[in-house]
Amino acid sequence: MTERARFWEDLRSGRFVSMVEESSKGRSVANSKEVYNIMKPLFAKEDDVEKVYFIFLDAQNKILSIENLFTGTISASTIYPRELIKRLLALKSCAFIMVHNHPSGNTMPSEEDISITMKLAVASSGIDVLLHDHIIIGDGLYSMADMGLMEKIKNKCNNLLATVNQL
Repeated sequence: MTERARFWEDLRSGRFVSMVEESSKGRSVANSKEVYNIMKPLFAKEDDVEKVYFIFLDAQNKILSIENLFTGTISASTIYPRELIKRLLALKSCAFIMVHNHPSGNTMPSEEDISITMKLAVASSGIDVLLHDHIIIGDGLYSMADMGLMEKIKNKCNNLLATVNQL
């Protein structure tokens, strides 16, 4: 077996998942491309189901943990904000990045993707935790932050919170 074939087998077997999760602790990521490069191998083992990972960050945006909290079907994954909030609190996380895959390869966010991003932004802002980005991995990547969508979501979230504070 060639070195390249052996690497591919290791990648598809999931062998690199624990290596990525463990070696990333205490490191920081600077942009969506770095997140993509770190996370892409985690989706190789079961590339036919949606998996949702969260990168939990400390106050200096260093990685506390990378965890797969939700797994779904070929076209959907159910995300429970309550479970995310429990992990954010347990890890004493100050911020996070959501990363999930689209097995179809199409990285454009669905209405559901945008909706859950808003829901998670609202839920986490209630405990003073920031959602920095939601990245979709397929045949390439889509970063909601890079495309300006996170700024719009943050503005809507801030407006909602300002309305609540006025009550």
